[in-house]
Amino acid sequence: MGINDFELARKLAGIKDLTDDSRIHQLNRSGCLIFFIAVAIAVSTKLYVGNPIQCWCPAQFTKYQRAYIDSYCWVRNTYVIDFNSTIPNDKYLRHETEIPYYQWTPIILLFQAVLFYVPRLFWKGFSGYSSLNIKKIIKNSNEISYKYGKERKESLKGTVEYFEKYLKIRNRVTTRHRNMEQTNETIAAMGIHKGNYIVLIFLLTSFLYAATALCQIFIVDSLLGIRFKTLGPDILKRATMGDTLLDPNIFPIVTFCDFELRQMTNVQTWTVQCSLPINLFSEKIFIANWFLLVIMTIINAIYFLYNLVSTFLPYRAEVYVQKFLTVDGVRTGMYQKIPEHLTESQKDFVHSFLRRDGVFLIWMLSNKVNQVVAGEIVNELWINYTK
Repeated sequence: MGINDFELARKLAGIKDLTDDSRIHQLNRSGCLIFFIAVAIAVSTKLYVGNPIQCWCPAQFTKYQRAYIDSYCWVRNTYVIDFNSTIPNDKYLRHETEIPYYQWTPIILLFQAVLFYVPRLFWKGFSGYSSLNIKKIIKNSNEISYKYGKERKESLKGTVEYFEKYLKIRNRVTTRHRNMEQTNETIAAMGIHKGNYIVLIFLLTSFLYAATALCQIFIVDSLLGIRFKTLGPDILKRATMGDTLLDPNIFPIVTFCDFELRQMTNVQTWTVQCSLPINLFSEKIFIANWFLLVIMTIINAIYFLYNLVSTFLPYRAEVYVQKFLTVDGVRTGMYQKIPEHLTESQKDFVHSFLRRDGVFLIWMLSNKVNQVVAGEIVNELWINYTK
């Protein structure tokens, strides 16, 4: 089966394109991205197809005056006053309760979608500075699972050779820009990238996903000008009290708008009552938004800490690689005893030959392709290493 046949078979089987990041990262940069874009489109449709605001005008106003007032009050922020309170005469006091966000809701949601994709750009940009094309080795490894006999062995050999080539030349991180040479020399002097470069970028990417989700809670709070940070606890508190989900003043349906009409030299100031049906939709969106951000922050933080601990515990790497190794035809694992000299050789194989980057790539192949192919690659690397 050639590469073209493989691509056709893969598409017919409905297999998704292989990526060079984890499922948690895909959930952020694809799942959350699609969610926010879809919601932004839905809100935009509601804004520009329907009637987002409707103001109750005096009877003497003409149809064109009413249309003008609706447009003016939509562009100019309205303000909210409790019905049990008197509207203050001071216009500055009225504007203290302005609602500044409803026109910008689609832009805010699209901005959030972009933020969820920023860590992906970081990963794609900096992982490319290593000597290894991660997507290429994943694709080549995936092709192995569709081949048999001699063709499978040749494909496996080529993939292992490419893997080994990276392991041998990884002591130097290549750069596309001359002004990065000094930075790379500094990194090399610190010994950071020697077998750790890809893992370091992966951990930083995982941290960025967690930080991005957390920071968005504060960013949205600032952009909306409401108590978005405490939206979830406020909902739970009001629910236990048997009240409405949210304070009506946060996403108000009824607001007020001030405008002036000039008739010759006479300028008249009017206050009209307006309805914002779009806020019925916005309320549900930002409630879901808050819970999504909190859940993604927790998931990303746990995933980052898990990978951080797994990366820097040498025993974890040894156990993980050992489960793929075959020594004298016997697969070794955590609970199987093997000769001491082979145990020391395996430790050296993991910590001196594969190092953290190599173990990470094996983990990536095991998750993206399957454990069988990952085991075959590890065994070929082990055989070449022992020679």
